Amino acid sequence: MLSYDWDSSPANRSKQPMFYGYLPDKASDRAVCFLSMTAFTFAHSLMQTCSCSLLAAMNMNWLLYYLGLDMLLYFMYKIAKNDFFYFINKKGLVRFFIAILHRTVTKTLANFTLFLQIRHPHEVGGLAFLFSIPYTIAGSFISIYLYSTYDGGEVELDVGTLQILLGSLCTLWFISGVTFLAFIDKTLIHTFYNADNTSEFKRKFVLHHLNNTSNPDDGKKIASLALKDHPDVYSGWADELLKPWTLKNWGRWDEEQPSWFNETWVEGVPNEYVPFKWREKYMKTGRV
Repeated sequence: MLSYDWDSSPANRSKQPMFYGYLPDKASDRAVCFLSMTAFTFAHSLMQTCSCSLLAAMNMNWLLYYLGLDMLLYFMYKIAKNDFFYFINKKGLVRFFIAILHRTVTKTLANFTLFLQIRHPHEVGGLAFLFSIPYTIAGSFISIYLYSTYDGGEVELDVGTLQILLGSLCTLWFISGVTFLAFIDKTLIHTFYNADNTSEFKRKFVLHHLNNTSNPDDGKKIASLALKDHPDVYSGWADELLKPWTLKNWGRWDEEQPSWFNETWVEGVPNEYVPFKWREKYMKTGRV
């Protein structure tokens, strides 16, 4: 499972400790988490598949309403959180179409697979990810009820069997979900319901790495990645964190030439973040 692999990755845990690292270090506890993740993602996927299948069998429009309402609520939530556009540094219609495509794909993945990585603030986000769980469970019960009362054709599946199936899946989901929460690192439980948008998360990311005392050079390198994002991501807090950092250290970077201080990175830095005395030297990169 990708979620398991990514959370176990030492590189991810070092780069984003505020998100990765919920899996325990003890092998037996980690195995329990892996089995729990497999169980509740299986239950969630099957419930969603059953709901969609029953709605489509009765009336395809009902399926479209069910999926469309969920997507509409999600888009409204992202817009309200000022988090609709993706963080990559693109402009105009390209940025708009990337946002539409990416948000649709990631929300669909969350709905049908409960892929834990999707709860990242760059993607669906913790709160919207959490909402997909009761929405799917409620949709399962509603679809079975509609199927049992549908008079548009002969009911071909036994409603009692469907109810037993749904009840079993809900029980499996609840038991495996509670087990999973009991074994993971409690300091990261908030990532499963956190409402941070991309900008809020990136601020915490930068602040953590700028204050990295164990390996300050590596921390500065990672923090520099923020300036590769679209300016909308960091404009709200850049004067607090990024601008003082670049103004203070630009001369040292020019002398030491760290690996990340290259032409591509420099071109992405706003003019006002560069000390005036250094701007003429970097005009070759398009700076004025």
